Amino acid sequence: MSETDSRNTHLKFFASFAPLRFNPPDLGFIHFTDIQPMLATELTVELLLTLCLVILTIFSFNLALLTLARILTPKRRLAIATPEEAALPRVLVQLPLFNEGDLVERILAAVIALDWPRDRLQIQVLDDSVDGSLALSRQAVAALHQDGIEIELLHRVQRTAFKAGALAAGLERSDAPYVAIFDADFIPPADFLRRTVGALIAQPGLAYVQARWAHLNRDESLLTRIQARLLDSHFGVEQEARWRLGLPIPFNGTCGVWRRAAIEDAGGWEGDTLTEDLDLSLRARLRGWRSGYLKDLSVPGALPVSTRAWRIQQFRWTKGFVQCFVKLMPLIWASPALPRWQKLMISLQIGQPLAFLLGATCLVLGLPFIAGAMVADGTLGRVAIVTSLLGFAAPIGFLLLAGTRGGARETALEVFGALALTSGLLLSNARGGLEALLGYRTEFVRTPKARVQSGPYAARWSYGLIELSAGLGLLGFVLLEQPIAAIYLAMVISGLLGVGTLQMLDGFALVKQPDTRH
Repeated sequence: MSETDSRNTHLKFFASFAPLRFNPPDLGFIHFTDIQPMLATELTVELLLTLCLVILTIFSFNLALLTLARILTPKRRLAIATPEEAALPRVLVQLPLFNEGDLVERILAAVIALDWPRDRLQIQVLDDSVDGSLALSRQAVAALHQDGIEIELLHRVQRTAFKAGALAAGLERSDAPYVAIFDADFIPPADFLRRTVGALIAQPGLAYVQARWAHLNRDESLLTRIQARLLDSHFGVEQEARWRLGLPIPFNGTCGVWRRAAIEDAGGWEGDTLTEDLDLSLRARLRGWRSGYLKDLSVPGALPVSTRAWRIQQFRWTKGFVQCFVKLMPLIWASPALPRWQKLMISLQIGQPLAFLLGATCLVLGLPFIAGAMVADGTLGRVAIVTSLLGFAAPIGFLLLAGTRGGARETALEVFGALALTSGLLLSNARGGLEALLGYRTEFVRTPKARVQSGPYAARWSYGLIELSAGLGLLGFVLLEQPIAAIYLAMVISGLLGVGTLQMLDGFALVKQPDTRH
């Protein structure tokens, strides 16, 4: 996630419609000829709402199933070979960068410290920056080159295919059989290559090995703690459950090592989605390659410190997942390499972010029922109750299984904060899912990690205006029409208000703050 799947492991918004009105409407003096189209429209809306709620229930059940699998299935170990020093293979380390500032110095220092023979380590700085970051990269690369390090800087004037294009361009300039990839804000431990490459050597059928993300700035704010819990749930619960079940482990875009032969066999890096990592990892699985996961190998990285930056990241991951859903679903179900149960689990995995679009649809379709303009039958009511209960229970259990670091109070604050703020991404992520379904292309926008960025991330009072307006509008609507509904919609209302307010606070910062990514 990648961009982790979350890459997210995206926690979804599940609309709660327990306050739907089931009383028959007062038809008054409505003419009989007007009743039929009214009933037809009401029936259509009710069917669509029921269908969306059923799909949301399936997504919740999938999340609950992964949580149970994480609890009930036995641990699985990845064999790691320890070849003699002279037998260690050549490894290419790729560092895709874009306007990362002086982070290049930190990541290069960590790469140089890797426990691997220097004569079998090649480093590529793939810097497509358009600001002063490129000069810093050139200086750092030149200094290491003078020290005898095999390192080169590749800069593309045109960012064709974005990160995927940079990785593909670098791969053409190397013949190393193994490729390690790190984003600039991560710091791999010294034994990273020993363990990951060792696993690939021990098991020739593995396409790649993914390590677990850790967090350099977890305790900086409540926002970073919430992000850390979401990612810990993804890596410690979802990824671990998929690994134990023998399901494909999505590559998270960084902190992993690929077998070059698997990249080439799967068709190479492609930039037609915003989650090129998920795309390639699934295409490799369709070619018969397997994936490995090292939960105990943690690589610390920086979390976004502003709500707007987090929103940008989540939008990209959501849209990228749905793009992969559209692109790969026909291939997945036509593949003879996958059993049907895996096809279903993979489909739910890459289709999961559609829950935002479905949730937004449920919210809109449910408003006439909340207002009493339409009446719902018993079936819709029962489905709404099941969706609501499972939609809250499954994410809560999923998040709690990530651990109780900091005690019960801090854990509860992080869990319910994660539910609320993720609900606050409803509009943004629903738009990402819709754009992906419609085939609308947007460029890869790097996740800014600093508190205040220059350029498009400079202070803007309008940040968060859409979420804040939607939250206030929804709150006013339910208070006027059916106040009890505010209780059931509290999560999405508070989420929209929270995400909107926090983004506005980001935008009010008029002076650029120092970069905190050190």
